[in-house]
Amino acid sequence: MPTDHRLRGRVAVITGAGTGIGVGIAQRLANEGASIVVSASNNIAGARSLADEINNNGGSALAVEADFREPSTASLLVSSATETFGGLDILVNNAGFTLDKPFAETSLDEWTSLFNINVLAMIQTSHAALAPMKQRGRGRIINISSVHSALHSSGHVIYGATKGAVNAFSRALAIELAPKQITVNVVAPGAIYVERYDRDNRDLKAIQASIPNQKLGLPNDVASAVAYLASDEAHYITGDVMFVDGGVTANMGVND
Repeated sequence: MPTDHRLRGRVAVITGAGTGIGVGIAQRLANEGASIVVSASNNIAGARSLADEINNNGGSALAVEADFREPSTASLLVSSATETFGGLDILVNNAGFTLDKPFAETSLDEWTSLFNINVLAMIQTSHAALAPMKQRGRGRIINISSVHSALHSSGHVIYGATKGAVNAFSRALAIELAPKQITVNVVAPGAIYVERYDRDNRDLKAIQASIPNQKLGLPNDVASAVAYLASDEAHYITGDVMFVDGGVTANMGVND
């Protein structure tokens, strides 16, 4: 695990950090020296355990319960960072969930829930982060999307629509914030092995066979991309969508 501390002195908020990819991102940014605020809703116990782990390993972390159905949640997350660690430099919008169901079988409640978490929560936290980032004179907003924003498939109609919205929002915001030295980028994972793959009895061999490099990704593969985009090395990169998918989108001729 990298320990070069290229993020020393930076403060990061990571949403959806109770399990899976969010945990990997938080661990990576903490190992690179950032102070961390992690949030979760359904798995706040996981986020608290993660914060304890980071603190016990010599880092600085705080877990905050975040229910994005409450309009004040985004402001609470940002104020937790500024009041506890003195500012905010990095925002990683990872909170989200999927919906794998034929469109005809979906409901208004499901559409609303998916857009509220995958899109509206991202917009709210990004808006809340602007003031402290402008005060710092720099900032990094990194939004987690999906290959389903570009690879369209049956059963992922609404989910793909939310992730397409993530990409469009991020690119437009990147242009608006570029003069403020605040970059906005997207990391779009493909098949990343997390706990639910076992829980859902996924056919891992079939998934691997569909990936050009014949491997499932891991949360740290996504975290590596996020850590780079959060660093000073990526100061001239904004409005980009970085696919972390083992070559799936390239193989399908996607260049979005």
